[in-house]
Amino acid sequence: MIKKVLGIAPTKEKNGPGYIPSPMGRKFGVDKVSGYKATDFEGRKYKGNKKILVLCTEERYFEMANGKLFSTGNNVQETMVPLMHLVNGGFSFDVVTSTGKPAILEEWSVPIKDKAVLAFREEHQTKFDTPLSLKALVAGNALKGESDYIALFLPGGHGSMVGLPDDENVGTLLRWIEVSDRYLVAVCHGPAAMIARDQSNTPNPYRGYKMVAFPDKFDKQSPSLGYLPGQLTWFQCEALEKEGIEVINDKITGATHVDRKLISGDSPKACDELGKITVAALFKELQVQ
Repeated sequence: MIKKVLGIAPTKEKNGPGYIPSPMGRKFGVDKVSGYKATDFEGRKYKGNKKILVLCTEERYFEMANGKLFSTGNNVQETMVPLMHLVNGGFSFDVVTSTGKPAILEEWSVPIKDKAVLAFREEHQTKFDTPLSLKALVAGNALKGESDYIALFLPGGHGSMVGLPDDENVGTLLRWIEVSDRYLVAVCHGPAAMIARDQSNTPNPYRGYKMVAFPDKFDKQSPSLGYLPGQLTWFQCEALEKEGIEVINDKITGATHVDRKLISGDSPKACDELGKITVAALFKELQVQ
């Protein structure tokens, strides 16, 4: 009762068994207006057929250590803002989930006063409602050198920690991206998918890389504000470090980092810059004048 009065009690979702962040958690953790700032990239625009593959979760619920279900998915700001820059730069994108079920987005994470984000989401919502199936892509041997996909984007949201890290097809996809010298772009909790193993169970292809991500210490503090309805059962940075991937930040500052063709951002605050530096990297790769 005291937590409810203080606004730090997790909120029961209206239609479902899970919990969304408390009013206090949403106040501090959900922006009403994103950090998106449009740019025309000095008049440059890509006009070829290379595109972005966006790996989203099809899982809504993350069971906490106390048994409560966190109603999650992919964070709307973290998903849309980088893509807005990529689309403005001339790139198209496809959404993919593990089996082709609809991508799950955290409705409570919508920046409700950001007209640009809302309009972009509405325009592209069908891609998230009817995504490709990663299982089918792998089974159909679609991950080849001649593929039009030049980059894989792992948007954030705690939903990225559910299903994707345990999916062998995600492991296959990640290894193809690294071995074929394509770009991997990840933000906040999106890197959780990077621990996925393939059937070969070989070392992580990003072993020895450095990146930024959402620090574990803030996830461990989140239940005290009611952002999470309980403690997580595992923590992404700890898991990434076990894979030999070095997470170099312990704060949330909007930091981005580039290590070879791994481009990462630490939080929603990083998404505007993340989108811009990704476009710049792709322009350089594709010699866009």
